[in-house]
Amino acid sequence: MTQYDVIVLGGGVVGAATACALARRNLRVALIERFSPAHDRGSSHGDGRMIRYDYSEPIYVEMAAASYIAWDALAVRAGEPLVKKTGLCNFGPADNPQLAELESTMRTFGLACERLDAAQTHARFPQYRIEPGSETVYQPDGGVVFADRAVLALWRCATKNGVETIEQAYVRDVEVHADRVTLCDTTGRSWTGARLVLAAGGWTAPLLRDLGIVVSLEVTQEQLAYFPPISDIDHRVGTMPNCIDYHTEQPFYCLPMVRIPGVKIGWHHTGPVIDPDAPRTLNTDNIHGVQDFVRRRCPHLDPHPIQTVQCLYTNSLDYHFVLDRVPGHPHIVVAAGFSGHGFKFGPVLGEMLAAKLLDETPPMDMSIFSIHRFEQAVSRRTTA
Repeated sequence: MTQYDVIVLGGGVVGAATACALARRNLRVALIERFSPAHDRGSSHGDGRMIRYDYSEPIYVEMAAASYIAWDALAVRAGEPLVKKTGLCNFGPADNPQLAELESTMRTFGLACERLDAAQTHARFPQYRIEPGSETVYQPDGGVVFADRAVLALWRCATKNGVETIEQAYVRDVEVHADRVTLCDTTGRSWTGARLVLAAGGWTAPLLRDLGIVVSLEVTQEQLAYFPPISDIDHRVGTMPNCIDYHTEQPFYCLPMVRIPGVKIGWHHTGPVIDPDAPRTLNTDNIHGVQDFVRRRCPHLDPHPIQTVQCLYTNSLDYHFVLDRVPGHPHIVVAAGFSGHGFKFGPVLGEMLAAKLLDETPPMDMSIFSIHRFEQAVSRRTTA
């Protein structure tokens, strides 16, 4: 049996990025994925994901700045572009506290942003309409990460750096010993490593429970849809900005056209709690809500989608990430709770996890992501 320095379980954007970061440290690494890279059963797939600075928490602004640099570096190695700047519009009532907080944070960090009224918004961005009395906080550096391409690029990078990549391996058992871990899949195959990074998305909580650790990770089925243009207004990435709309309790979001000939629109965090292995079904109430949003906010789109997609969200109680050692198991690190806003940070999360696992100084403060914070429940939410 091959003995690895580190096994990474889960080949989504976080797991693949962590495998790359570890391999650059000349470690023998195995990356094990239940399905295949960029599969559609989890949370790391699709033609585009937002990358943005628009956060009220400084740690995410810092991580976003590092992520832009990291994605550009990966693009050079991959030989293809992985990010396209397209701008980001945050919409809301003029007195919306979320807009005020976002604008304040961006100005604190010296990031370009503008406050626009409804008329100015329509003139600058004809793809959208907002009501009189609503305003836009516009950030020109907002962009789109080409999600499928990015995950596949990370897998190629991992392989090139000596990572053994293993697909179609449904790991059901994790045996923990004082100096190693052994993973066994449903076909009887097994792998042993000195350390483990557990980055299994919606399947993380059951694996932690088998280790005697309970972390409340809620898995929901979210969905999005693609809506085609019905005019000659340009809705392509690089011209049409992303948007996050704070007129409702749970925001809507839009991404411009990338590969699919429609604008990607979803209603953030409105899906039901599910078992990640349950069959996926169309949530018609959700789709009707998104269609209503299209009618009032995107006048140049057909409100009848050309495609709908289901995906998993996996989130913690406070909607911040979990990046920490597993209590009682110092040679295991868990990475979870990224859904809805974590994809953009993929390469930076990989470096943070590698540092945590190897007792290096992390590239930035990780205290907000401690697993021990759940000893005192909190309820603050980070969206989009």
